[in-house]
Amino acid sequence: MISTNHLKTLKLLVLTFDKHQIPYQITGGLAGNIYGSTWPLHDIDIEVPQTRIAEVADLFRAYTVRPLSRFVDEEFDLMFLALRINDIEVEINQVEDAFIFSDGIRLKLDTDLSKARKLNFLGLDVFVQPLDDIIKYKKLLKRNNDVSDLIKLE
Repeated sequence: MISTNHLKTLKLLVLTFDKHQIPYQITGGLAGNIYGSTWPLHDIDIEVPQTRIAEVADLFRAYTVRPLSRFVDEEFDLMFLALRINDIEVEINQVEDAFIFSDGIRLKLDTDLSKARKLNFLGLDVFVQPLDDIIKYKKLLKRNNDVSDLIKLE
């Protein structure tokens, strides 16, 4: 389910985070794929700590399509950076001071990077958001099809 460009991009991201000792976790569709889902992969979603997000923005400056800034829409309110690497969209947000909107209510996300699971994916050791945290998040966003697929993986 992962293209060659997705894998090349993931390797660049992970090697850079590892080289600079930047804590991170993979979330979203790629995290689901790592746990065994067969969702088509569109982009790569990653979370990093607030103390390191400016450094991340600087490290990937050449790939920036949306500079680090506050992003607010009908689902999210968070600090966010968008990249394009090897024609793959990469979205990086900080874990602290991040919110989602569920049933019109703004809810603070309680993401804890220290809970990230280190898993091997296609020969690459990566840190991934725990499956139960992904399910909880998807439930809050009312993404019921995603939730039912993820529960099968538990």
